[in-house]
Amino acid sequence: RRQCTQTVSQSDERPEFGKLMLYALQQVIVMFPATITVALITGFQVSTTIFASGLATLCFILITGKKIPLYYGSSFAYLSAISSLALTEGSAEQIAAWQASGILPAEIISKAQFGIIMSGFVSIAAGLIVKKFGPEKIEKFLPASITGSVSMVIGLTLAGNAMSDFLGIGSSVGGTVVEAGSSYATLWLIVGLVTLISTCIYARYLKGLLAQLPLLLGVLTGCVAAALIYFVGGVNLFRAMPAEALAASTWKLGDGSIFALPAFTLPKFSMTALIGIMPIAIATIPESTAHMYQLEIYINDVAKEKGKGKYDMVGLLGNNLVGDGICDMVSGFVGGPAGTNYGENISTMAITRVFSVP
Repeated sequence: RRQCTQTVSQSDERPEFGKLMLYALQQVIVMFPATITVALITGFQVSTTIFASGLATLCFILITGKKIPLYYGSSFAYLSAISSLALTEGSAEQIAAWQASGILPAEIISKAQFGIIMSGFVSIAAGLIVKKFGPEKIEKFLPASITGSVSMVIGLTLAGNAMSDFLGIGSSVGGTVVEAGSSYATLWLIVGLVTLISTCIYARYLKGLLAQLPLLLGVLTGCVAAALIYFVGGVNLFRAMPAEALAASTWKLGDGSIFALPAFTLPKFSMTALIGIMPIAIATIPESTAHMYQLEIYINDVAKEKGKGKYDMVGLLGNNLVGDGICDMVSGFVGGPAGTNYGENISTMAITRVFSVP
């Protein structure tokens, strides 16, 4: 096994500033695609979703006492519930506008926000139960056979989305919607393969600090490939921000091309959202539970190599669930989708062997 002298186990270790920024940037790049994909599928504002994710992550770190190195991102578990809400509560004109622009009308987002905020209470209640009776009680209801299966089902369910994103199917490029078999899809596939293969090569063969940045270096390599296609072939594969998104901005400097605030909206009471969205939080509990067990295994694996004592991450499961619930409320209040801690986050830490909370 490759030994990395820069490995950081947990919250009690902090990399020097330069490395810290590189590790953090790598995490942002890895979390970014899935976080905005939820917004693109549901019709939430992308800029608001990113802002809510960042704000909620900071809240999560503080709520959990800076002991759990997990990122709070948009949850895929709520996709069907939010889409159903839009079709049920939206007028014919609103649904048509959503289908045309890919962005939900503010009124529908506000109703979804109410359901998301209420779903936070479910996670908080689960967290308080775990804190009161201990994580071993939750194991009786959520054994490894369940939490592991849930994680596998989530991954397999999203495999189709991953392949579509890999080919750019359905994306708007230069005003053209990418279709299977088109030249855009072929070029998109080339960039995807360059990114994937280079990331694997970097992870396998680089040493020292660079060995801990394979995902960041892989994405940069993919960007170089896309830039070469643009400058040499004249084909622009980079997406443009929809005009509707900029128009909905809460405030912008001039025309907004330099600086614009996200499109913040306030929650609005909806019984449909309460019934349809609030219970979905139950589905994220076994996911979060599985993540804590995974995290404990990875962290203690590194701690053992470094001669450190064991870290009791599972003992923090109650705090993790409470943090998830409060973060749902924070995200829902400003106009972002419901979220959860991310398996991509854990995978990145496992690959790079960097588990530092900072």
